[in-house]
Amino acid sequence: MLSIIRKFHRDQAGSTLIETAFVAPALIALTLGGVEVSSMVARQTEMQSVAANGMEIILAAAPENEADVERTVSELQAYLATASNLTLANTGDQIEPGQVSVYKRWRCGNNSARQAEEGCANESQTQSAFLVIYMKDSYSPIWTNYGLGKDLTFEVKRSIQIG
Repeated sequence: MLSIIRKFHRDQAGSTLIETAFVAPALIALTLGGVEVSSMVARQTEMQSVAANGMEIILAAAPENEADVERTVSELQAYLATASNLTLANTGDQIEPGQVSVYKRWRCGNNSARQAEEGCANESQTQSAFLVIYMKDSYSPIWTNYGLGKDLTFEVKRSIQIG
């Protein structure tokens, strides 16, 4: 009996399989987590690139009058919706995930705050007009299916002065 126990004690066959069984779940979880994180980063980068291209469209168009601004906004909205795979919303800065919006804002003088209405209280201040690109999307990582964490919301907002 003692010789049988010694024989099993010295036998190393199958030890690699046992070690792998302990380590494999952690390695698989790390791999899937890396894939999910790279998908999140890729979506955020894609949205930022689309917004940057939208800003380039505004700069290239250089709208000088209201008709030019409206034409540029129309072209920009079509581009943003197509390139970002988001739905176009005409609700200004009140959008839901999965939507993109382009709207105007104004700034009086050197005030850092932008306002939704055109016109300055002080007539001597110069008024600057801005086009704002606002994109919002959500991403649901696979681990949320198991009750870990929650959906992520990506927001990209870019402003560019016109005229």
